[in-house]
Amino acid sequence: MKILAILFLAIGLSGCASIISGTSQDITFDSNPQGAKVYLDGKIMGTTPFTFSAAKNKYSSLRVEKEGYVSINRTVGKSFDPVALINIFWDLSTTDALTGAVFKYDENNFFFDLQPRN
Repeated sequence: MKILAILFLAIGLSGCASIISGTSQDITFDSNPQGAKVYLDGKIMGTTPFTFSAAKNKYSSLRVEKEGYVSINRTVGKSFDPVALINIFWDLSTTDALTGAVFKYDENNFFFDLQPRN
């Protein structure tokens, strides 16, 4: 009976970060003034204000543009999600690495104070 319980626990914990944290993360973008276009890796994702569910292993750069204002370019920071360690040490699985769940974006909210062009 103990062996069966351990087996079910091992199966249930496979892909821990994928299950616990998910493979995407909600990120909110806003700006002053609002109505700026937000690009992730060169692809337009929306106009401020908006919230977007971003795949954790996908985006690395962002650009914010609004006519008459200076564009802003930034790197989208990612860090290791410690929940993925459970999966790595428990069953040596690569599920979280393949799905991108081993990462998390450093910021959930981006606010841009746009400056008028001179």
